[in-house]
Amino acid sequence: MAEPNAKPPTSTSPWAWARVLYAVLALTVFAFPGGLVDWLDDRNADGWLSAPLALARGVDAASTALGVKQIGQRLRGWFAAAIGGEDA
Repeated sequence: MAEPNAKPPTSTSPWAWARVLYAVLALTVFAFPGGLVDWLDDRNADGWLSAPLALARGVDAASTALGVKQIGQRLRGWFAAAIGGEDA
């Protein structure tokens, strides 16, 4: 029986890079949801961002419930101390 000529995806594939990019963005949003909520809230003067803002607030609540938000806060504090800034 002959094997099919299927090639595995390479690391130079644009789809592989897109998956990595979106995975990192999703992890960032889940680890630092407060920043996203603040950013969306600042730009929601016209109400166009109500749905994404509600979603970000839900992610913020889930992140807090799971304990991921506290890890993000510690990392942000560590980074601020490393660069000599203040953690807001």
